[in-house]
Amino acid sequence: MKLVPRILLLGVVLPLAGLICATAIAGTLFRRSLAEDVDRRLLAQAAVESVSLFDGPGGRPHVHMPQSVLASEVAAFAPQTVLVDPGGNVIVRVPEHVDPGVVRRADVAAHPRLESPDARTRALTLGVERPGEGIYTLRLVASLEPVEATMRSFWRAVVGTVAGITLLLAAVLYRQASTLARRVKELIGYVGVLRRSEAPREAPAEGADELAALGVALADAARFLHEQGLAHERFVANAAHQLRTPLAVLRMEIDLALRRPRESAQLREALEMARAETERLTLLARTLLDFESLRSHPLDPQDVDVRSLVREVLERHATAAATRGITLAEDGDASVTACCDAMLLAQALENLVDNAIRFAPAGSVVDVCARANGGLCSLAVHDDGPGIPPEERARVFEPFHRGSTPGSQTGLGLAFVADVARKHGGEASLVPCARGTTVGLRFPMAPERS
Repeated sequence: MKLVPRILLLGVVLPLAGLICATAIAGTLFRRSLAEDVDRRLLAQAAVESVSLFDGPGGRPHVHMPQSVLASEVAAFAPQTVLVDPGGNVIVRVPEHVDPGVVRRADVAAHPRLESPDARTRALTLGVERPGEGIYTLRLVASLEPVEATMRSFWRAVVGTVAGITLLLAAVLYRQASTLARRVKELIGYVGVLRRSEAPREAPAEGADELAALGVALADAARFLHEQGLAHERFVANAAHQLRTPLAVLRMEIDLALRRPRESAQLREALEMARAETERLTLLARTLLDFESLRSHPLDPQDVDVRSLVREVLERHATAAATRGITLAEDGDASVTACCDAMLLAQALENLVDNAIRFAPAGSVVDVCARANGGLCSLAVHDDGPGIPPEERARVFEPFHRGSTPGSQTGLGLAFVADVARKHGGEASLVPCARGTTVGLRFPMAPERS
């Protein structure tokens, strides 16, 4: 069932059915109350008449209703009265034109009998004993027309009110349901943008409810997927370009070597160039594979002694640093423990330390500092190399961005460091320093709980 019919069914039809049932029950109880009130009025009237039935002049039986100064005022709803003597003769009729009909004589004094001669009247029969004469029968008959008139007014008012409320409720719910259905269709249509990774457009965000929040979330997801798609396209294009250059050089050197006879010195030079390009191609392929495999590596956060991790990384690079005449040093807080992925963090440090050793001048110091501050773990690697030109600082963490400084390689090392920081909920950045280069990464010491 679609949204609009479902809302109308649940919001109008079912409540209306319940309201009709409740109204029917209320109407039945109300009519019963009105009928019981008629019985009470008959009993009250019979009680008054029976007490003073024989107090007229000469002890003649009579009823008091016609003698009341309000007789004309209550004539419309006052009960009809018939008094029958012990011999069965009708001696009083109020009003005079009333048809007494068949009155069953009361055999027992002061024993009222309530009954309904027909659907339009209610009758009370009462025996009143007069010593020495026998039992007189007093019969009071009340019309139920006032009850029925009241019930007709009740039902007209109830039906009109229920109909008005139902129409108003149906109109409001239909409008709301139509609006919700339209907004849901817009959100469903927006899913196609996510599926195709298109450039994000303005998301449906009407109002300030859950659907608006969903629209904002879809827009954010579309923006993220679009950016990831563009990054993937750039990555593939850059990778193809980086691989194409050494392959072209290799092909050219091999073609030249095969095209005409060459001296051994020329062949050796061509082979050395081919070997250099092969090494470059191998490094690039290995770096690409490592970069993608480590980026897709699922995060495995564990409590890690960051200072111990730093020492392990520096020990692995001690030989390469000593060969270049560079000293490795660690600094920072005495103890830094963070919940992180040890393998990814170690690889990020490997890239930073390797870059620092490559650019640092002989006789200088590469310093690695680890600190804990305000719930964040901060790592910084500093070298005294030539530094990064200001115009290149904004792009150093982009994949395949190779700086102009001699010694730059694939352009993936710092991109991987930035990706590791993001996976841990942090960021990588260039830290301002007086000379050289300082690259830092920060991330929460404990992962965020979802």
